[in-house]
Amino acid sequence: MRSLGALLEVVAVAVGGLVLAPAGIRLLGISARDIYGDVSHLVLYLTLESSLTLGIILILLWSGGRRLRDLGWANRGWWRESFAGVSAVPLLFGATVLVGFLFRIFLPQYVSETNPLLEMIQDGTDLGLLLFSSIFVGGIKEEVQRAFILVHFRNHLGGAVPGLILWSAFFGAGHSFQGVDFAVAAGVLGLLFGLLYLWRGHLAAPIVAHALYDVITLSIFWGWLRS
Repeated sequence: MRSLGALLEVVAVAVGGLVLAPAGIRLLGISARDIYGDVSHLVLYLTLESSLTLGIILILLWSGGRRLRDLGWANRGWWRESFAGVSAVPLLFGATVLVGFLFRIFLPQYVSETNPLLEMIQDGTDLGLLLFSSIFVGGIKEEVQRAFILVHFRNHLGGAVPGLILWSAFFGAGHSFQGVDFAVAAGVLGLLFGLLYLWRGHLAAPIVAHALYDVITLSIFWGWLRS
């Protein structure tokens, strides 16, 4: 019974925000087709989905007598763990480069010459909105969500490693709109974020690593776009 309850909580955290956010967007007069046509609409959607997901996590934690610190949101050690997150960033970029290289050698037909998400950036306002999204959506929401799911797998659903593999595949699939190669790279990054969390047992490390990776990627593209 405990395993079934844990599985239901994982499903709720995995897809609850995705199910509810489109309805919220429609209430604001924004159609699903408009989301990827305008950066402000996209960031609004992502922020809404992330807020709903975090809300679901907090409700589930509270209802079970748990707290965010049970996921590794500790009051102490933030500076040390943030440094661990910063130190992991070169490895993340190295993994991304390696995936791109392997695709160009073995699966060139699946290489994406452009990234539709990055191509949406037209000016400084767009960049600023996506930088905010990198920190709140990528850094905070996705890592708290990942921690919640990994803890549930570790405690009730067969172990953290199977959970990490399944969630990394799901995470990568969520980036499939960017192309097959980008989806695989996202899955690899998700695996590394999860390993960092399991290694450190603290949310600061993956939050900082994820947010910094996204911020640097956006900044590099913006610099290239203006050159």
